[in-house]
Order: sequence, then structure tokens, then C-alpha cells
Amino acid sequence: MEKLGIIAGAGNLPLLLTQAALEQGRVPIVIQITQPGSEQLEQAASKIYSFGIGQVQKITRTLLDSGVKELAIVGKIDTGILLRPFLVDPTAVMILAKNRDKGTHAIVTAVIEHFESKGITVIEQHRFLKALMPEAGVLTKRQPTQSQWSDVRYGMQLARQVADLGIGQTVVVKNKMAVAIEGIEGTDEAIKRGGILGGKGIVVAKAAATTHDFRIDVPTIGDQTLNTLHAVGGSVLAVEAGRTFVMNQQALCDEADQRKIPIVALN
Repeated sequence: MEKLGIIAGAGNLPLLLTQAALEQGRVPIVIQITQPGSEQLEQAASKIYSFGIGQVQKITRTLLDSGVKELAIVGKIDTGILLRPFLVDPTAVMILAKNRDKGTHAIVTAVIEHFESKGITVIEQHRFLKALMPEAGVLTKRQPTQSQWSDVRYGMQLARQVADLGIGQTVVVKNKMAVAIEGIEGTDEAIKRGGILGGKGIVVAKAAATTHDFRIDVPTIGDQTLNTLHAVGGSVLAVEAGRTFVMNQQALCDEADQRKIPIVALN
């Protein structure tokens, strides 16, 4: 059977992708980055290896020796690691040196180009996980109010502009005013900051850039996103339809209804 390489970050997505690959007759070869894999992931993967994020040569050699021709990069990889000292091999040093002033996106793109130069095609994450992407509409039974819809539309427009600038994917708005914009800290911390500044009733919108590379990342929401929004008194969570992973959608929406937080997906 054909092999599928999976570079796995944190969270449940690597396991879900591994399971989906198995269901489609692929043999998953997992490279766990920076941390040990879960017991479920270890059981599901045909082979699992653990390397640091800067060990590009070892990762490449392992994939090639395993007969991998297609590779998916999935799961949360903390970009903040690029601000701290970490173990790098000569290939990683060369990639970092060439892209030092171009940002994390350029660095990850250069890593992808390195894999593809060795004959390993990097595929989009959602090729195996399309079922996680909702169609447009209100996903919960609870509907946003008219004033909330106004903030949702404004927030989504702003989130797309921020994503296009390469700053972040998440914005927090209230009364059509930007309260917080995600930087390197991630979605949950941006929501917390927005809650402190905006108080109850904030609206969170999450979007990808117009030219977003879904090989690198897919915007994702799940239990933690909802818990964080509820903790700060947030009112609505908005994502892009067909461009966002919604984890455990039915259970998430049931919980959101209990907490009176509409979840919407916009085109």
C-alpha cells in the first residue's frame, strides 16, 4: 500500500488524519515534532518517529528511507519556538539564513520546497479531512441577533484583511470596533486579551488569507476555543465556511447552544 508521511504537531488533528489515511488504504508514517505522540497516535501509525523541529535532514532521510512520496504537515506547531534557541542541522541553518527577515510563513514554505526538491510532495491537510470543514450557515441552533450579525460581518472582513497581511487569523470586535488582533500568541490568548479589553459581548472571527497555503495550516476551532470565549463572556464565534476545521462539530455546537454562543460559518 502507498505510504503517507505525516509531520505531526500538537492536538488531535494528527490522529484524525492518520485514521483517515488508514481508512483510505494508506500506510501512515508519522514524524512527531518536538513532543512525544499520544498513545492512540502511536497505535494507529505504522511507524512513528520523534525529531526536533530543526532536524530537517533526519526527517527527510527517514521519509525517503520509508518510501514516502506524499507528506502532510498537520497539528499545532508553536511558531514561538523560532524565537528561542533550538537544535538545528545544516539544512535548517541554510533555510533559516535565507529567510531570516521574511517571517515564519516564508520559513515553512522553504521547508516544503526542500521536501519537494527531494521528490516528496506536500499535500493540503484537508485532502483527508474535508468532513471537518462546514458549509456556510449558522452551525448552532442559537442564532445571532441583528447587532451580533453586524459585528460578525465586520469581524470577518477585518480578520481576512489581517490574515492577508500575515499578522494572524483571529480578531476580536465589539460594536464594530477592533478590540484585539491575534499575533504570535495564538487564538486563545487573543480572545483572552479581547475579553479583558472589550468585556462581555465580544465577537470572535477567524479567517485565512486569500492566498492561504493549506499545506501549512488550516484555521481550526474546537472545545478550547469555545471554553476560552465562554470564560470571557463572548457572544459569537465566526469562521470561514469550507476553509476552517471545526473539531467535533456536533458536540461543539451542542455545548455552544447550552452556553448561548452562536457559531457561524461565512463564505
